[in-house]
Amino acid sequence: MDKDVGLDFYITNKKRDIFREESVKFTEVLQGFLQNEEDYVKRYKEERFKRKREIGPFDLLIGLDQYGDKLFSTQEIYQLVNVCECLVSKYKTENLYGEEIKEFAEQLLELCKEALLENKLIAAFGD
Repeated sequence: MDKDVGLDFYITNKKRDIFREESVKFTEVLQGFLQNEEDYVKRYKEERFKRKREIGPFDLLIGLDQYGDKLFSTQEIYQLVNVCECLVSKYKTENLYGEEIKEFAEQLLELCKEALLENKLIAAFGD
């Protein structure tokens, strides 16, 4: 996995106009680590033939397609805020990936709060 490949989160509007050059990068490596830590892949495989899949607390974030695009609604941004706050409190370790996840979550949390204050949306663009 390439450490620079992943999703870039930006403040945007419904037309996906980017309002700032600054972005928050969610690397493929970090997403893979979180998916393993949260048993996302295992839950997905176990539930794929059932009609209703069990949703984990971080699925809104870790279930994103690294090569796709996603426009988050205001409601989803509030959910991202909760996800980021949980990640910050959960990953307080001296483990390198834990520290990177905490740093990423803090940056995304700040971006989400700015978007909500400015009545904007968040978009994630994959590589």
